[in-house]
Amino acid sequence: MTATGDRLNVKVFLSHRYRSPAVNLQFFDLIDQVADVQFEVDRGLRATSTTRLERMIRDVEMFAGIYSLSDDPFEHPPATNLMRATRYFKLELDMAMRYRKPSVLFIDRRFGNRLYGPPGVVSLRYSAQEILSHGMETARRHLRDEFAAFCRSIGNRPVKRPARDADAVGLLVPPTSAARGPVEAAVEACNYAVEALPWPIAIDGSFIARLRRCDWVLVDTSQPSAVAAVAFLRGHGMPVLRIGPVDGAPDAASEKLVYGELAPHYTKDVVRWSEPEALRTALEERIGQVVGEPSLIDNRVDAQRYFRSAAKLNHLVFLSYANEDSEYADRIGAELGSTFKEVFDYRKPAAIPHGAQWLDHMLASLATAAIGVPLLSPNYVASSYCMEEGRRMMDAALSGRMRVFPVLLADASVDLFSQLEYRRATRMPPSEIVAGIAREVA
Repeated sequence: MTATGDRLNVKVFLSHRYRSPAVNLQFFDLIDQVADVQFEVDRGLRATSTTRLERMIRDVEMFAGIYSLSDDPFEHPPATNLMRATRYFKLELDMAMRYRKPSVLFIDRRFGNRLYGPPGVVSLRYSAQEILSHGMETARRHLRDEFAAFCRSIGNRPVKRPARDADAVGLLVPPTSAARGPVEAAVEACNYAVEALPWPIAIDGSFIARLRRCDWVLVDTSQPSAVAAVAFLRGHGMPVLRIGPVDGAPDAASEKLVYGELAPHYTKDVVRWSEPEALRTALEERIGQVVGEPSLIDNRVDAQRYFRSAAKLNHLVFLSYANEDSEYADRIGAELGSTFKEVFDYRKPAAIPHGAQWLDHMLASLATAAIGVPLLSPNYVASSYCMEEGRRMMDAALSGRMRVFPVLLADASVDLFSQLEYRRATRMPPSEIVAGIAREVA
């Protein structure tokens, strides 16, 4: 963080609502008048990785939240919708507080007391109508001046960065565990060194000294002592990636104790496994997501392009269907593609890289998707590949890692999805079905 003249030059994590591109761009322009800012944003299409977010927020110099309700200034949703809209804001803000980042929040007044900044955080309320209106320069000038005062207050503040070896991942996995080998192999395959932390866990001076060599830590949650270790790591600002057995339900009381109201975000982010080789594959995919480079935005052209692109729902959708039903799949796939940023359809060009093992790649995409849309029919039931995809989707749905929205093309007995409400393709057009999915996950 440096100051040039009266302007601050700083790298900022931008916390914002993807589906408010007009408001986001207005605030980018306002901030750009005051400071030379590199906004760090996550273009990720997979389910939220709390480990990735923690690393990103830890390594920036400042945190900015543009907490918009919508680009429609006359929209006034019910309280339940307001609470849903704040879920990820609160997750990212909690991380900024734990890493003690200088923070400024621009909060839409319509959130009322459903969203507010904690003590020590600069919180500026705004009216969406005033921000978007060409005739309300006074309101924008007030926000700009308040942000300028905030920048002046932190301009000479030193930025403390913890000393760590960025090439090491700490392991809290028992040496005798069947997970140990696959975990070490996955970490090394992603070009990290392995820092085997003491086991049994003993949080003493030696533990802390070795912890300082680590960029982040991987913890086996199947061990009783893991709860205390994770709580310690969370309190000391160390990003954590957790693994656990597929049949090991998390202890709700422990999750609540460690994560409070944010527990659902972290609980669904545990990498579940039953077979060692499958664990290695899943971990390599997850670690790649955790350490992937974020995007930097430092000019209006890039900001405008990013905000418009991000207005699509930031989820990976896995479209599952039998080849015989490809005509309907094309129709609903087009609707999904106009609403979501990425749709995996195995028949589309370049969906599977040239030379890749197609089944492995397809199942890896399914494992990291946030939404599953199976198209059910007799053809689906007759396909062993489709039924395997269906089983994996339901496993992910039951563990909270995926939302599954079945669409019934023709009457078929698919007991696998009997717990889920479905939509009939004969009664609703694809556009209406996709719009309903979007409302559920937005």
